[in-house]
Amino acid sequence: MFDRYKFTLLSGLLVGMLFLSACGQSPEKESSEAPKTEEKAATKLSDIVTLSAEAAAGAGIKSALVESKAEAGEIQTTGEIKADEGRVFHINSIVSGRVVKDSAALGQLIKEGQVLAVVQNLEVSKVYGDFIHQSHQNEVTLKEAQERLDLYKKTLERSKKLFDEGIGAQKDVLAAQNQVNLTEIELKGLQEHALHIRSEAEAMLSAYGVKITDTDSHAIETGSPLKAPRSGVIIQKNITLGDVVTADQPLYVVADLSKVWLDVAVYDKDLDSISVGEKVSFKSDSLAGRVFEGEISYIPPSANNMRTFTARAVFPNPGLVLKPGMFGRAVIVRSRSNRHPYLPDSAIQKFGNETFVFCDLGDNKYRKRVVQLGSRLGDGYSAASGVESGERVVVEGSFKLKSEMLKGQMADGD
Repeated sequence: MFDRYKFTLLSGLLVGMLFLSACGQSPEKESSEAPKTEEKAATKLSDIVTLSAEAAAGAGIKSALVESKAEAGEIQTTGEIKADEGRVFHINSIVSGRVVKDSAALGQLIKEGQVLAVVQNLEVSKVYGDFIHQSHQNEVTLKEAQERLDLYKKTLERSKKLFDEGIGAQKDVLAAQNQVNLTEIELKGLQEHALHIRSEAEAMLSAYGVKITDTDSHAIETGSPLKAPRSGVIIQKNITLGDVVTADQPLYVVADLSKVWLDVAVYDKDLDSISVGEKVSFKSDSLAGRVFEGEISYIPPSANNMRTFTARAVFPNPGLVLKPGMFGRAVIVRSRSNRHPYLPDSAIQKFGNETFVFCDLGDNKYRKRVVQLGSRLGDGYSAASGVESGERVVVEGSFKLKSEMLKGQMADGD
C-alpha cells in the first residue's frame, strides 16, 4: 500500500513538471516571433511619410498626375572632331637620304603636286649624269653625221653634173648616192637614239619625282622632291632640314578635311534609340555662335573603357573651319518617337543607390517609390520603370518628405 502511494505521488510530480516545462516554452516562442513581425511592419511603414495638414501646407507639398511625354526629342552629349581616316594619307621618301630642302609646315594647307621637301638621292645624280653624258655624246656624233651628209650630197651633185656633161662615169654617181643614203640612215638612227636616251632617263627619274630640264646646263640634279599626291592639311610632320630619312619612314601625315568625323559619346541606355542616318548638331566653344550639322554613319558594337559607346557622325567642312581635336556639345535628333511617363527634376530624390519619388496616397500620406530613370527630357527624365502615367506623385516639397522619411528610419533604428 505504501509503495503504491509513493508510485502515485512520484507520477503526479512528474506530470506536473512536464506541464510546467511546456507552459514555460510557449511564452518564449511567442516573445521571439513577435519582434520579427513588428520589425517587418516597421520596415514596411518606414517608406510611408504622414504629415499633419499644417506641416504639409508649411512644406509646400504639391502633387500632380504623371504625364506621358514623347521621347523623340534629343540626346544631348559631347563630341570631338576627328580626321576621316579614309581621307588621311602618308607621304614617304622612296629613297634613303638627307633632307636638303624643307618647305612645308605643320598645319599648312597643301595642294596636289606641291613640293614639300627634297631628299638627297645619289641614284638621281647617277641617272641624270648618265643622261647628260650620253645626250652630249650622241649630239656630237649626230653633228658629225650631218656634216658628212652635207658633204656627200655635194659630191653627188658634182658627180651627176660631170656625168651629164659626159666627163664623169656613172659608177661615181652611184657611189656618191650610196654614201648619201647610208649617211641619212645613220643620221636617222642617231636622232632616234637621242629620243630613246631621253625617254629612258625620264622614265627612271620620274620614279623619283624628277623632271629633265636643260641638258645644256652643267648642273646635275641630286635630290628627289616629295610631292603631295592630294590636297589636304599637314596634321603630322616628322622631318626637319638636315635629317637623314629612310624609305619606310612616314615624313608627313596629311588629312583631307573637306569632310570630318565627329566621335559622339552615347550611353548604353540611349544606344537602342539611335540609328544610322539620324541628324546630329555640333557646337564648339572655339567657334562660338556657329552650329554644324551632320548625320550618324556608324554605331559601335561595344563600349570603350569609360563604359560609353562612341558613335560616329560625318560632317561636311566647308572652309575647313572644323579641325581635329575640337571638343564641344553634340545633340542627336532621334527619328523614333516613344512615349514614357515623365518625372520633373523637382519630383526626383536620391539616397544611397536608390532613386525614388513620393506617391500621394491622400490624407497627407506619401509612399516612397523606387524608380529607374530613362532619357533626359527638358527639365526632367522619362521613367523606365517604377511609375505609370496617371499616378499622382509629389512634384514640390519632395525633399521635405525625404528628410522626414530619413528621420523616421533613424528613430526606428534607435
